[in-house]
Amino acid sequence: MNKFLDFGRKALFYVRVLSGYEERRIRNYRLQLERRLQQAQERKAALRKIPEQAILSDVRRMVEEMQTLNRKLEETVSIELFGV
Repeated sequence: MNKFLDFGRKALFYVRVLSGYEERRIRNYRLQLERRLQQAQERKAALRKIPEQAILSDVRRMVEEMQTLNRKLEETVSIELFGV
């Protein structure tokens, strides 16, 4: 009975190979793995950008604060110089 089942399994495998089913299945599996790998790399890149974006927002905030301080300083100096 086992020999008969083994023969049937081998015959089905040959049919799948000859029909191209096995090749399509392998290709589909490989493409699926590539997609998963690409998605994981995209998630990793997005996680790396989060600290970078936080640093950039802090730098922008500090630059804005310095610009407002410079404006206030210029206004104060012009008031003192010209007595406006």
